[in-house]
Formats: sequence, structure tokens, C-alpha cells
Amino acid sequence: MWENLILAAPIAFIIILVIYLVMYLSGNLMAPKHEHTPGELAPYACGEDFPAEYIQLSIQLYRFALYFVIFDVAAFILAIAANAPLIPFVLYLATLLAALFVVPKR
Repeated sequence: MWENLILAAPIAFIIILVIYLVMYLSGNLMAPKHEHTPGELAPYACGEDFPAEYIQLSIQLYRFALYFVIFDVAAFILAIAANAPLIPFVLYLATLLAALFVVPKR
């Protein structure tokens, strides 16, 4: 019985791989052909070249996203840790507070 189960995973992988390749190649053949234009290689869709001094990167959005991820993960873990032992729970809260202080304050 175990001999059949050992071979089941590789056989299933090969079958799925063949089905994927058939679907990929048939989609490639049916898809409309794309004509390349010189504007595709332009740095912006409008085709204008802006000097580097006009391009500014704001870190505000990234800081907001980082705070969101930290609090989202924290809320999830605190929600599922209702019956957790006290020491890991306190260690997680300490790690969360340390992560908030590591975020840049620019």
C-alpha cells in the first residue's frame, strides 16, 4: 500500500505539469500578436524625459504602510493569543514596541 502512495506525489506533479504546459502553449498560440512601438521603451507613458532632480521620493507612504503591517500583524496575533501563556505574550508585546521604535522618524 505504501509503495503506491510514495509514487502518487511525483505522478500527480508530472500530470499537473503537463496540463499546465498544454494550457500555457495553447494560450500562447491563441493570443493576439503584439506590435512593438518605440514608445514602449520610453521612461514614462507620456514619453517625456524628466531630469532626476524633478523626481522626488516621499517616505511618508512607506512609513504608513510599515505601521499598517506592524499593527495588522499585532492585532491578528493578539486576537489569537487569548489563551496563550503570559510570558510569550509579554515577549511579543515587547517585540512589537521595539519594532515601532525602529521605524525611521524622518
